[in-house]
Amino acid sequence: MPYYRMAGNVPPKRHTQHRAPDGSLYFEELMGEEGFSSDSSLLYHVNIPSAIAAYRSWELPDQSLVPNHPLTPRHLSTHDLFDEGVSGVDAVTGRRLLLGNGDVRLSYVVADATSPYYRNAIGDECLYVEAGAARVETVFGDLPVNDGDYVVIPRATTYRIVPDGPVRLYAIEAN
Repeated sequence: MPYYRMAGNVPPKRHTQHRAPDGSLYFEELMGEEGFSSDSSLLYHVNIPSAIAAYRSWELPDQSLVPNHPLTPRHLSTHDLFDEGVSGVDAVTGRRLLLGNGDVRLSYVVADATSPYYRNAIGDECLYVEAGAARVETVFGDLPVNDGDYVVIPRATTYRIVPDGPVRLYAIEAN
């Protein structure tokens, strides 16, 4: 049985015209895990959600993986990856790959700058806040996060991370 939840200003029926108080149309976006055949969220936007306002190239850091054969224990000194007092690093482009395979990737970052808007089209993400505080701004709303919080961000969700000072995050990406 489907479960429906409405929040905010929505039309009485789905997939119909929905107008703003000034008479302009809201733009509809349907987001789902399996396209149109599974659970989904229907979002209404003031502006076209697929419009590109700006873009920039982003050179990924080294993403190469080295097999751990034979399987041996590892101590990952994540606090040594970033200098103390690091500045200007954001929680998306500043990530450093720690471990990964064809299904999952674990990255770490110490960030103090607002990230660009980002949308992972390949997989879901789980962010773990090791230390610090931030606000995760998504198309579903804003979520304040603190030490020990987990945030699950479904695939294709546009978001950005706004730190309140330095924040230490683990990012787990799963296809």
